[in-house]
Amino acid sequence: MGATSWSRRCAWVRRSSPTRVWRRSSRCWRSERGARMSRIRSTLAGPGGGFAAVLGAMVAFSTGFPIVKGIDLPAASIAFWRLGLGIAVLGALAVAFRTPWPRRLGPVVGTGLAFVTHQLIFIEATKLTSIAVVTLVAAMQPLLVALVSRRTVGERVPLSLIAWSGVALAGVALVLMRTAGDDSRDPLGDVLAVVNLFAFTAYFLAAKRARTTGAPTLTFTASFLAVGLVVVTPFAFAAPTLVPATAFDVSWLVILALIPGNGHLLLNWAHQRVSAALASIALAGIPLLGSLWGHLFFGEPFGLVHVAGISLVAAAVVGSRVVEHRRTRESRAEPVAER
Repeated sequence: MGATSWSRRCAWVRRSSPTRVWRRSSRCWRSERGARMSRIRSTLAGPGGGFAAVLGAMVAFSTGFPIVKGIDLPAASIAFWRLGLGIAVLGALAVAFRTPWPRRLGPVVGTGLAFVTHQLIFIEATKLTSIAVVTLVAAMQPLLVALVSRRTVGERVPLSLIAWSGVALAGVALVLMRTAGDDSRDPLGDVLAVVNLFAFTAYFLAAKRARTTGAPTLTFTASFLAVGLVVVTPFAFAAPTLVPATAFDVSWLVILALIPGNGHLLLNWAHQRVSAALASIALAGIPLLGSLWGHLFFGEPFGLVHVAGISLVAAAVVGSRVVEHRRTRESRAEPVAER
């Protein structure tokens, strides 16, 4: 019997005698619980759940910047341990849940190469220059996505989303001007931050394209991490230091793999539920938290100008979510109108 039928019978049971309530209450409770869980699953499977996952990824990614800046290891060594630990955790989960592995190797290899390039550049840039610069330059990703997403993942970006990207970019510019000339800035680190923008965008779109082909989130993420580990291993063994010297560094490497690392799992899960344009604009909120972590842990500047810039980025995230919701509703209405 369906959940709706049982809901009707449960309403009748509540008005019945205590004996009848006792006989049927357990069955009614299970029916209502199943209906509630069904509604929750339906919500999570849609754009709302995808947007929540992107926001979770944004928070997770923001914690990675102070962690890599504080670990006393070269970039290649940090990437080696971060990827190795990530593979161990995700691989164990994939075996436990018997998740099928991707059948097409091309998308996995392409995503893995783009990802490891992003990881190496992002870690080195974060160690050299301020966290605010690295995160805010990366926040310009929506503009790149708007330019190339139709060609790479077949999505047409509305003009309103491009406009909100401009609002986010204005917020980025405010903070960059505020930090100009600060001691935490480094010219080479600034250049690497720009290169990282292109590397992360390449990874983002490659993962989006692979996920639209039906690659399972868990095993797809574990697979491209394995590709990255193969690439980074020679650089890690050639680095001056491979093994962390203190328990402090070991603990932060584990946290790096579990929290910022699993942000990629959330992002890859969301790819089938939200557009590339919306996800990239939502990730533009990373500077909000990244700048705050940099100020709290490393004394990097953070003031009213940062708050103003971050507020513009947050407004762009909210505005783009409204645009995406409207577009999703219109796309669902079109097939009905055609009938």
